[in-house]
Amino acid sequence: MRPFAFIFLLIVSSLLAAEAPKPLLSPAEGLNEWKEKKEVLLARWEQALGSPAVATAPRGAEVGRIEVVETFFTPEFKGILMRQCTGLDTWQRILIMEPLRLKGKTAGVVVPFYDPDRMCGYDLKTKAKLGPERNTAFFGLHLVQQGYVVAAVEAYPFNLLTPAEQAASKGGMGVWRDAATKLNKQYPQWTGMGKLTYDTRLAADALRAHEGVDPTRIAVMGHSLGGKMAFYAGCLDSRFKAVVASDFGIAWDSTNWDDAWYFGSKLKAMRAAGLSHEQLLACAAPKSFFLIAGQYDSRSASGPILDEARKVHVLFGQEDSIEMFDHHTGHQPSWDSLKSAYLWLAQKMNMPRPDFTYLDELAREQAKGPK
Repeated sequence: MRPFAFIFLLIVSSLLAAEAPKPLLSPAEGLNEWKEKKEVLLARWEQALGSPAVATAPRGAEVGRIEVVETFFTPEFKGILMRQCTGLDTWQRILIMEPLRLKGKTAGVVVPFYDPDRMCGYDLKTKAKLGPERNTAFFGLHLVQQGYVVAAVEAYPFNLLTPAEQAASKGGMGVWRDAATKLNKQYPQWTGMGKLTYDTRLAADALRAHEGVDPTRIAVMGHSLGGKMAFYAGCLDSRFKAVVASDFGIAWDSTNWDDAWYFGSKLKAMRAAGLSHEQLLACAAPKSFFLIAGQYDSRSASGPILDEARKVHVLFGQEDSIEMFDHHTGHQPSWDSLKSAYLWLAQKMNMPRPDFTYLDELAREQAKGPK
Protein backbone atom coordinates (compact mmCIF):
# COMPACT_ATOMS: atom_id res chain seq x y z
CA MET A 1 0.00 0.00 0.00
CA ARG A 2 1.30 3.44 -0.89
CA PRO A 3 2.13 5.71 2.11
CA PHE A 4 -0.41 8.38 1.18
CA ALA A 5 -3.16 5.74 0.88
CA PHE A 6 -2.30 4.32 4.30
CA ILE A 7 -2.41 7.79 5.85
CA PHE A 8 -5.76 8.45 4.18
CA LEU A 9 -7.19 5.23 5.66
CA LEU A 10 -5.90 6.18 9.11
CA ILE A 11 -7.63 9.55 8.88
CA VAL A 12 -10.90 8.02 7.69
CA SER A 13 -10.84 5.32 10.37
CA SER A 14 -10.19 7.88 13.11
CA LEU A 15 -13.12 9.96 11.93
CA LEU A 16 -15.37 6.92 11.83
CA ALA A 17 -14.20 5.86 15.30
CA ALA A 18 -15.21 9.21 16.78
CA GLU A 19 -18.61 8.93 18.38
CA ALA A 20 -21.06 11.14 16.49
CA PRO A 21 -23.32 13.29 18.68
CA LYS A 22 -26.88 12.07 19.00
CA PRO A 23 -29.51 14.54 17.71
CA LEU A 24 -30.80 16.83 20.43
CA LEU A 25 -34.09 17.41 18.62
CA SER A 26 -36.08 15.66 15.94
CA PRO A 27 -36.87 17.64 12.76
CA ALA A 28 -40.43 18.24 14.03
CA GLU A 29 -39.37 19.63 17.42
CA GLY A 30 -38.84 23.31 18.14
CA LEU A 31 -38.15 25.75 20.96
CA ASN A 32 -40.98 24.64 23.24
CA GLU A 33 -39.93 21.01 23.05
CA TRP A 34 -36.33 22.00 23.69
CA LYS A 35 -37.21 23.95 26.84
CA GLU A 36 -38.87 20.85 28.26
CA LYS A 37 -35.87 18.67 27.37
CA LYS A 38 -33.46 21.22 28.81
CA GLU A 39 -34.88 20.92 32.32
CA VAL A 40 -34.47 17.15 32.23
CA LEU A 41 -30.94 17.36 30.85
CA LEU A 42 -29.80 19.93 33.42
CA ALA A 43 -31.11 17.75 36.24
CA ARG A 44 -29.22 14.76 34.84
CA TRP A 45 -25.99 16.74 34.55
CA GLU A 46 -26.26 18.18 38.05
CA GLN A 47 -26.78 14.65 39.36
CA ALA A 48 -23.75 13.42 37.42
CA LEU A 49 -21.55 16.18 38.85
CA GLY A 50 -22.78 15.41 42.35
CA SER A 51 -22.82 17.78 45.29
CA PRO A 52 -21.17 18.30 48.68
CA ALA A 53 -22.93 17.91 52.00
CA VAL A 54 -25.75 20.30 52.82
CA ALA A 55 -23.53 21.97 55.41
CA THR A 56 -21.27 23.29 52.63
CA ALA A 57 -23.95 24.55 50.27
CA PRO A 58 -22.92 27.73 48.41
CA ARG A 59 -25.19 29.90 50.51
CA GLY A 60 -24.04 28.42 53.83
CA ALA A 61 -22.86 30.62 56.68
CA GLU A 62 -19.16 30.12 55.92
CA VAL A 63 -18.87 29.06 52.31
CA GLY A 64 -18.14 31.98 50.01
CA ARG A 65 -16.74 34.17 52.79
CA ILE A 66 -13.77 36.24 51.62
CA GLU A 67 -10.69 37.38 53.51
CA VAL A 68 -8.28 39.86 51.92
CA VAL A 69 -4.67 38.68 52.25
CA GLU A 70 -2.85 41.63 50.68
CA THR A 71 -3.08 44.45 48.17
CA PHE A 72 -0.19 45.28 45.87
CA PHE A 73 0.69 47.00 42.59
CA THR A 74 2.64 45.83 39.55
CA PRO A 75 3.48 47.98 36.51
CA GLU A 76 0.48 46.38 34.78
CA PHE A 77 -2.32 46.03 37.33
CA LYS A 78 -3.48 46.45 40.89
CA GLY A 79 -3.71 43.13 42.70
CA ILE A 80 -5.97 42.17 45.58
CA LEU A 81 -5.07 38.69 46.82
CA MET A 82 -7.82 37.07 48.83
CA ARG A 83 -8.92 33.69 49.97
CA GLN A 84 -12.47 32.41 49.73
CA CYS A 85 -14.00 29.69 51.86
CA THR A 86 -15.07 26.72 49.71
CA GLY A 87 -16.01 24.26 52.46
CA LEU A 88 -15.92 23.61 56.17
CA ASP A 89 -12.11 23.69 56.24
CA THR A 90 -11.02 24.53 52.67
CA TRP A 91 -10.19 27.79 50.91
CA GLN A 92 -9.29 28.89 47.39
CA ARG A 93 -6.97 31.75 46.51
CA ILE A 94 -8.41 34.43 44.22
CA LEU A 95 -6.40 37.27 42.75
CA ILE A 96 -8.53 40.23 41.72
CA MET A 97 -6.68 42.11 38.98
CA GLU A 98 -7.77 45.71 38.42
CA PRO A 99 -6.73 47.94 35.51
CA LEU A 100 -4.46 50.69 36.82
CA ARG A 101 -6.75 53.37 35.42
CA LEU A 102 -10.07 51.82 36.36
CA LYS A 103 -12.89 54.36 36.34
CA GLY A 104 -16.47 53.39 37.04
CA LYS A 105 -17.70 49.87 36.36
CA THR A 106 -16.43 47.51 33.69
CA ALA A 107 -16.88 43.91 32.59
CA GLY A 108 -15.31 41.11 34.61
CA VAL A 109 -13.81 37.73 33.69
CA VAL A 110 -13.24 34.71 35.93
CA VAL A 111 -10.03 32.94 34.87
CA PRO A 112 -9.47 29.61 36.66
CA PHE A 113 -6.25 27.59 36.52
CA TYR A 114 -3.91 25.60 38.78
CA ASP A 115 -2.92 28.80 40.57
CA PRO A 116 -3.43 32.55 40.04
CA ASP A 117 0.27 33.07 39.37
CA ARG A 118 0.19 31.40 35.96
CA MET A 119 -2.75 33.48 34.84
CA CYS A 120 -1.50 36.84 36.12
CA GLY A 121 2.10 36.32 34.94
CA TYR A 122 3.67 37.02 38.35
CA ASP A 123 5.02 34.95 41.23
CA LEU A 124 2.65 36.05 43.98
CA LYS A 125 5.19 35.38 46.74
CA THR A 126 8.05 37.42 45.30
CA LYS A 127 6.02 39.64 42.93
CA ALA A 128 8.62 38.86 40.26
CA LYS A 129 7.37 38.60 36.70
CA LEU A 130 7.32 35.08 35.30
CA GLY A 131 9.42 34.17 32.26
CA PRO A 132 8.14 34.96 28.77
CA GLU A 133 7.99 31.35 27.54
CA ARG A 134 4.33 31.08 28.66
CA ASN A 135 3.25 34.59 27.64
CA THR A 136 0.39 33.22 25.53
CA ALA A 137 -1.08 31.54 28.64
CA PHE A 138 -1.27 34.65 30.85
CA PHE A 139 -4.97 35.23 30.18
CA GLY A 140 -5.47 37.40 33.26
CA LEU A 141 -2.64 39.71 32.26
CA HIS A 142 -4.02 39.98 28.71
CA LEU A 143 -7.53 40.78 29.89
CA VAL A 144 -6.68 43.35 32.54
CA GLN A 145 -4.74 45.28 29.90
CA GLN A 146 -7.93 45.35 27.82
CA GLY A 147 -9.86 46.99 30.66
CA TYR A 148 -11.50 44.00 32.35
CA VAL A 149 -11.42 43.29 36.07
CA VAL A 150 -10.17 39.71 36.39
CA ALA A 151 -10.57 37.06 39.08
CA ALA A 152 -7.68 34.59 38.66
CA VAL A 153 -8.68 31.52 40.65
CA GLU A 154 -6.78 28.63 42.21
CA ALA A 155 -8.20 25.22 41.29
CA TYR A 156 -8.70 21.86 42.91
CA PRO A 157 -6.57 19.83 43.73
CA PHE A 158 -4.37 22.67 45.00
CA ASN A 159 -7.20 24.32 46.95
CA LEU A 160 -8.14 21.04 48.65
CA LEU A 161 -4.86 19.57 49.89
CA THR A 162 -2.98 21.43 52.62
CA PRO A 163 0.63 22.44 51.85
CA ALA A 164 1.79 19.58 54.07
CA GLU A 165 -0.41 17.09 52.19
CA GLN A 166 0.89 18.36 48.87
CA ALA A 167 4.48 18.00 50.06
CA ALA A 168 3.78 14.43 51.21
CA SER A 169 2.31 13.40 47.85
CA LYS A 170 4.50 11.21 45.71
CA GLY A 171 5.84 12.75 42.50
CA GLY A 172 4.19 12.95 39.11
CA MET A 173 0.43 12.99 39.45
CA GLY A 174 0.53 12.18 43.15
CA VAL A 175 -1.09 15.46 44.19
CA TRP A 176 -3.99 14.84 41.83
CA ARG A 177 -4.52 11.26 43.00
CA ASP A 178 -4.31 12.22 46.67
CA ALA A 179 -6.77 15.08 46.19
CA ALA A 180 -9.25 12.80 44.44
CA THR A 181 -8.97 10.30 47.29
CA LYS A 182 -9.50 13.01 49.90
CA LEU A 183 -12.48 14.48 48.06
CA ASN A 184 -14.11 11.07 47.73
CA LYS A 185 -13.58 10.38 51.42
CA GLN A 186 -15.03 13.73 52.51
CA TYR A 187 -17.81 13.95 49.92
CA PRO A 188 -18.49 10.54 48.33
CA GLN A 189 -21.38 11.95 46.26
CA TRP A 190 -19.21 14.64 44.68
CA THR A 191 -17.02 14.32 41.57
CA GLY A 192 -13.82 16.24 40.98
CA MET A 193 -15.46 17.97 38.02
CA GLY A 194 -18.35 18.86 40.29
CA LYS A 195 -15.99 20.56 42.73
CA LEU A 196 -14.14 22.38 39.95
CA THR A 197 -17.45 23.74 38.67
CA TYR A 198 -18.68 24.63 42.15
CA ASP A 199 -15.51 26.55 43.01
CA THR A 200 -15.57 28.48 39.74
CA ARG A 201 -19.14 29.57 40.44
CA LEU A 202 -18.11 30.68 43.94
CA ALA A 203 -15.34 32.79 42.40
CA ALA A 204 -18.01 34.52 40.30
CA ASP A 205 -19.60 35.67 43.57
CA ALA A 206 -16.32 37.34 44.55
CA LEU A 207 -15.90 39.03 41.17
CA ARG A 208 -19.48 40.28 41.00
CA ALA A 209 -19.11 41.80 44.47
CA HIS A 210 -16.17 43.97 43.38
CA GLU A 211 -17.12 47.64 43.25
CA GLY A 212 -15.51 48.12 39.84
CA VAL A 213 -17.43 45.30 38.13
CA ASP A 214 -20.73 45.49 36.30
CA PRO A 215 -22.39 42.28 37.61
CA THR A 216 -24.45 41.94 34.44
CA ARG A 217 -21.27 41.62 32.32
CA ILE A 218 -19.39 38.59 33.62
CA ALA A 219 -17.53 36.06 31.44
CA VAL A 220 -15.36 33.03 32.14
CA MET A 221 -12.22 32.04 30.24
CA GLY A 222 -9.81 29.17 30.79
CA HIS A 223 -7.13 26.98 29.24
CA SER A 224 -6.75 23.19 29.55
CA LEU A 225 -7.95 22.34 33.10
CA GLY A 226 -9.18 25.93 33.26
CA GLY A 227 -11.00 25.35 29.98
CA LYS A 228 -12.90 22.47 31.53
CA MET A 229 -13.84 24.71 34.47
CA ALA A 230 -14.87 27.53 32.15
CA PHE A 231 -16.99 25.24 29.99
CA TYR A 232 -18.90 23.60 32.83
CA ALA A 233 -19.40 26.70 34.97
CA GLY A 234 -20.19 28.80 31.92
CA CYS A 235 -22.81 26.39 30.62
CA LEU A 236 -24.48 25.81 33.99
CA ASP A 237 -24.40 29.30 35.54
CA SER A 238 -26.67 31.90 33.96
CA ARG A 239 -24.61 34.76 35.43
CA PHE A 240 -21.88 34.16 32.86
CA LYS A 241 -22.73 35.94 29.62
CA ALA A 242 -19.90 34.50 27.53
CA VAL A 243 -17.48 31.57 27.69
CA VAL A 244 -14.02 31.18 26.15
CA ALA A 245 -12.45 27.73 26.55
CA SER A 246 -9.02 26.80 25.21
CA ASP A 247 -8.09 23.24 24.20
CA PHE A 248 -9.83 21.39 27.04
CA GLY A 249 -11.03 18.35 25.11
CA ILE A 250 -14.75 18.79 24.54
CA ALA A 251 -15.10 15.28 23.11
CA TRP A 252 -15.04 12.54 25.76
CA ASP A 253 -12.25 10.66 24.00
CA SER A 254 -10.10 13.75 23.45
CA THR A 255 -8.64 13.90 26.94
CA ASN A 256 -8.56 12.31 30.39
CA TRP A 257 -12.16 12.82 31.57
CA ASP A 258 -12.09 9.40 33.23
CA ASP A 259 -9.27 10.29 35.62
CA ALA A 260 -10.24 10.21 39.29
CA TRP A 261 -9.91 13.97 39.70
CA TYR A 262 -12.56 14.60 37.00
CA PHE A 263 -15.26 11.90 36.75
CA GLY A 264 -13.31 8.71 37.41
CA SER A 265 -15.17 5.43 37.05
CA LYS A 266 -18.47 7.30 36.96
CA LEU A 267 -17.79 8.40 33.38
CA LYS A 268 -18.52 4.96 31.93
CA ALA A 269 -22.06 5.03 33.35
CA MET A 270 -22.52 8.64 32.24
CA ARG A 271 -21.61 7.77 28.67
CA ALA A 272 -23.81 4.68 28.73
CA ALA A 273 -26.67 6.91 29.86
CA GLY A 274 -26.09 9.15 26.84
CA LEU A 275 -24.58 12.21 28.52
CA SER A 276 -22.44 14.23 26.10
CA HIS A 277 -21.09 17.77 25.93
CA GLU A 278 -23.27 19.02 23.08
CA GLN A 279 -26.11 18.78 25.63
CA LEU A 280 -24.40 21.17 28.04
CA LEU A 281 -23.52 23.59 25.26
CA ALA A 282 -27.09 23.49 23.99
CA CYS A 283 -28.42 24.11 27.52
CA ALA A 284 -26.31 27.29 27.58
CA ALA A 285 -28.23 28.76 24.62
CA PRO A 286 -28.39 31.58 23.74
CA LYS A 287 -25.16 32.27 25.66
CA SER A 288 -22.07 32.86 23.51
CA PHE A 289 -19.27 30.27 23.40
CA PHE A 290 -15.82 30.44 21.78
CA LEU A 291 -13.57 27.39 21.49
CA ILE A 292 -9.83 27.85 20.98
CA ALA A 293 -8.85 24.48 19.52
CA GLY A 294 -5.37 23.02 19.43
CA GLN A 295 -3.94 19.64 20.35
CA TYR A 296 -7.02 18.19 22.07
CA ASP A 297 -9.84 20.03 20.34
CA SER A 298 -9.28 19.47 16.65
CA ARG A 299 -12.05 20.45 14.28
CA SER A 300 -12.74 16.83 13.35
CA ALA A 301 -13.39 15.89 17.00
CA SER A 302 -15.03 19.08 18.22
CA GLY A 303 -16.85 20.33 15.12
CA PRO A 304 -19.74 17.80 15.22
CA ILE A 305 -20.38 18.59 18.90
CA LEU A 306 -20.50 22.33 18.23
CA ASP A 307 -22.66 21.83 15.15
CA GLU A 308 -25.26 19.81 17.06
CA ALA A 309 -25.44 22.34 19.89
CA ARG A 310 -25.67 25.19 17.38
CA LYS A 311 -29.01 23.81 16.16
CA VAL A 312 -30.50 24.70 19.55
CA HIS A 313 -28.87 28.13 19.59
CA VAL A 314 -30.48 28.82 16.21
CA LEU A 315 -33.90 28.29 17.82
CA PHE A 316 -33.11 31.34 19.96
CA GLY A 317 -32.16 33.37 16.91
CA GLN A 318 -28.44 33.06 17.66
CA GLU A 319 -26.78 31.58 14.58
CA ASP A 320 -23.36 33.02 15.47
CA SER A 321 -23.27 32.38 19.23
CA ILE A 322 -20.86 29.42 18.87
CA GLU A 323 -17.47 29.98 17.25
CA MET A 324 -14.21 28.06 16.94
CA PHE A 325 -10.61 28.89 16.06
CA ASP A 326 -8.46 25.82 15.33
CA HIS A 327 -4.84 27.00 15.40
CA HIS A 328 -3.17 23.59 14.78
CA THR A 329 -0.06 24.56 16.77
CA GLY A 330 -0.24 22.34 19.85
CA HIS A 331 -1.73 22.71 23.30
CA GLN A 332 -0.83 26.33 24.01
CA PRO A 333 -3.01 28.87 22.19
CA SER A 334 -1.50 30.81 19.32
CA TRP A 335 -1.41 34.61 19.31
CA ASP A 336 -3.78 34.70 16.33
CA SER A 337 -6.32 32.51 18.12
CA LEU A 338 -6.14 34.71 21.22
CA LYS A 339 -6.65 37.89 19.23
CA SER A 340 -9.67 36.37 17.54
CA ALA A 341 -11.09 35.31 20.90
CA TYR A 342 -10.47 38.71 22.50
CA LEU A 343 -12.11 40.58 19.63
CA TRP A 344 -15.10 38.25 19.94
CA LEU A 345 -15.26 38.66 23.72
CA ALA A 346 -15.14 42.45 23.54
CA GLN A 347 -18.12 42.42 21.22
CA LYS A 348 -20.11 40.06 23.45
CA MET A 349 -19.27 41.97 26.64
CA ASN A 350 -19.83 45.45 25.21
CA MET A 351 -16.18 46.43 25.68
CA PRO A 352 -13.99 48.66 23.48
CA ARG A 353 -12.20 46.99 20.60
CA PRO A 354 -8.87 45.73 22.04
CA ASP A 355 -5.62 47.46 21.23
CA PHE A 356 -3.21 44.58 20.72
CA THR A 357 -0.02 46.62 21.15
CA TYR A 358 0.56 44.99 24.55
CA LEU A 359 -0.08 41.47 23.24
CA ASP A 360 2.31 42.10 20.35
CA GLU A 361 5.01 43.09 22.84
CA LEU A 362 4.42 39.89 24.80
CA ALA A 363 4.72 37.93 21.55
CA ARG A 364 8.07 39.57 20.79
CA GLU A 365 9.35 38.82 24.32
CA GLN A 366 8.26 35.21 23.97
CA ALA A 367 9.98 34.85 20.59
CA LYS A 368 13.26 36.12 22.08
CA GLY A 369 13.03 34.07 25.28
CA PRO A 370 13.93 30.44 26.01
CA LYS A 371 11.98 27.80 24.15
